[in-house]
Amino acid sequence: MRRGPDEDGQARGRAPLVDSPVKPGGQTDPVGRDARFARWARRVAGVVVIVLWAAHALLSLVGGLQMVNHSQAVEDLSSGRMTSYALVEERPGQASSSTWWWTGQDLRPASVDELQTGTPAVVYTVAGSRPRLVVPDRIVPSTNSWGSWTEAEVDWIQEDLVTSGLPSTVASVVPGRVGQAHGLLGLVLAVSMLVHVVFGRAPVHGTRWFWFWLIGLPAGLGVLAYAIWEEGGWRDHRAPAPQQRSSGGYGFAILLLGSFVLTAGSQLLTWLLGVTVIPL
Repeated sequence: MRRGPDEDGQARGRAPLVDSPVKPGGQTDPVGRDARFARWARRVAGVVVIVLWAAHALLSLVGGLQMVNHSQAVEDLSSGRMTSYALVEERPGQASSSTWWWTGQDLRPASVDELQTGTPAVVYTVAGSRPRLVVPDRIVPSTNSWGSWTEAEVDWIQEDLVTSGLPSTVASVVPGRVGQAHGLLGLVLAVSMLVHVVFGRAPVHGTRWFWFWLIGLPAGLGVLAYAIWEEGGWRDHRAPAPQQRSSGGYGFAILLLGSFVLTAGSQLLTWLLGVTVIPL
């Protein structure tokens, strides 16, 4: 015996296909109409979040720092293309110089005297190009390699770069409008998602604490996951029972493990591809 559409839907774990009640006179039940509107509003909100996340990722790449050798910096200074520079405590892109994904790099100024220890980095700008991060000449520019300055390179920084008269503050080398747009968009995404998780509609795939921790995943991937699963309604037909949703402890474990795996994976990928741009 063949099953009807309602029985078939129940066998597959989906809600039975029930026509929306129609009132006398051909008017659709407002409850069913409101439910459809809420479902479509969720999907539109999910698409908006995905678009904003993609824009944030694109700005991070556009405003990132280009790694160049010391010889390229010497050429840019001598030819007059260099417009500003800054000495920063740590190389951008290191874990200690990065905070949360929505804040970007935290560049702290360094002094000339610290050059002897080999830890400060040189960042400079040229007209019509992204900011540049200087690496020693004996090092192939890569986001996974670094080295201390040679004596000749330190002399060039102290005698030529520092005395060039160019603007030498961290603010002068931070990307202007791109960096501001990146920071503002990241803040809007993080705050709005946090407010939505805490005060919005109860999520169906995980508890509020589960998604609270996942917001902190690198590159905003937790926000992207929420937009797909919760707002976009992906796999809603397989959503667990309320008491079986992923818990906050599980979300915190994913945050720790996911951050480690994503960081290691991105470093391996940039090494294999020879990437020389450090995103914001």
